[in-house]
Amino acid sequence: MKTLLALCLFALLPVRASAQAIADVNNPSKIEFTVSTDHDRVTNYELDILRPDGSVLQTLNLGKPTPDANGLVDVPLNVQPVTFGKGYSVQVRAIANGALSDNAPSVNKFNRVPGSPSKVVAK
Repeated sequence: MKTLLALCLFALLPVRASAQAIADVNNPSKIEFTVSTDHDRVTNYELDILRPDGSVLQTLNLGKPTPDANGLVDVPLNVQPVTFGKGYSVQVRAIANGALSDNAPSVNKFNRVPGSPSKVVAK
């Protein structure tokens, strides 16, 4: 009876969604993505940096990075040329002999914000 009561109470509790929005990132220094299932035939990957309105700000050629054992790659990303602002995003696509895959959009937005000043070290 206690087990049944516990199950009933559990069913009445609100459940958090497992696919929650990921918090915005400030000044990202890399992008991580899963390579295409036919990575062997891919010649390179392209990344678009998108303005908050969804228009393309810049397209970068990422080359053909080597994935880890899980099929993930980390590629350095320099957002310094991007104007300070919030709500930027990226999308990645694979290219194989001129054919383009569908765009894979980022799961979170990023912000370009002023960073703290660099420290000068003198000895």
